[in-house]
Amino acid sequence: MLRHDILDLLVENPEKFVSGEGISQQLNVTRAAIWKQIQILKEEGFQIEGQTKNGYCLLKTPYSLHEWVLKRALRTTSLGNKITLEDELESTNVWAKELARQGGAHGQVVLARIQSSGRGRLQRQWESPRGGLWMSIILRPNLSLADASKLTLAASVAIVDAFEELFSLSVGIKWPNDLILNGLKIAGILGEVVGEWNAVQTLILGIGINGNFPRERLSPLLKATTLYEILGHEVDLNDLAAEILKHLENQVINLENKAFEELRLNWLERAVSLGEEVRILRGEQVTQGIFKGITIDGALLLETEDGEKNFSAGEVQLRSKIGEYL
Repeated sequence: MLRHDILDLLVENPEKFVSGEGISQQLNVTRAAIWKQIQILKEEGFQIEGQTKNGYCLLKTPYSLHEWVLKRALRTTSLGNKITLEDELESTNVWAKELARQGGAHGQVVLARIQSSGRGRLQRQWESPRGGLWMSIILRPNLSLADASKLTLAASVAIVDAFEELFSLSVGIKWPNDLILNGLKIAGILGEVVGEWNAVQTLILGIGINGNFPRERLSPLLKATTLYEILGHEVDLNDLAAEILKHLENQVINLENKAFEELRLNWLERAVSLGEEVRILRGEQVTQGIFKGITIDGALLLETEDGEKNFSAGEVQLRSKIGEYL
């Protein structure tokens, strides 16, 4: 793409001007075409200074999602090898599943600036306004079905690590797939198998993060917060996506190498309500007990009056002992 070629030339000369004539000659296009593409880049959020005699200088890249910026930020081997970025999708998970059925490779990433019908666990609606990080990854790891179910736990640890590294924020993990900051949800994860796992071995891992928008854009009924609300400023969503993908790739490799115990311990260090009395909702049935942690299989471990019980992620909801959302 011509715009990306122009950016490549500008970024090779940081804080320096590159003449329009020089860009024109290197890319074999007219100076008028260069000027037109520069205007489009400015509309996309790039800060580019233009001077009549000196040419163009790239001052700043956008914080909003942009394929060229994200690719430059990536520090991965497989995750993000191919990126699909749309302004709006019904759901990144839905589109990623379709791409997977068409042969999408391990590590392909689907992003949208807006989701019109985002979903969370148990088919709940996930509000996805502009400014958030709405991302799905096609994973074809060398894992059994039992181990693949742990990828959601791996993703939660990857997100927590990214938040700590980029923003020095300590985020808690609410089993099985929510990320909590100051008692409010800031991110969530949705893992979905494509086809029969034993035949296809494909999982779509969806990640939603409330990013660069005020809390007021979400329903007042949600116990949620946003990065903008917490930090008081916007963050670079490309850096955030790249950091999460970096940590997630490491976690996937560790799982493939059977290092689940390390993941389990990392997860437990960040677990919300560990050691506290909680309620498990399974349909109309309510079970109360002490949240003891997770098993080697990733199931929730609850100590009840009738002894220890295990619960899988697909069938239960976790609440505080008085019924409040954790």
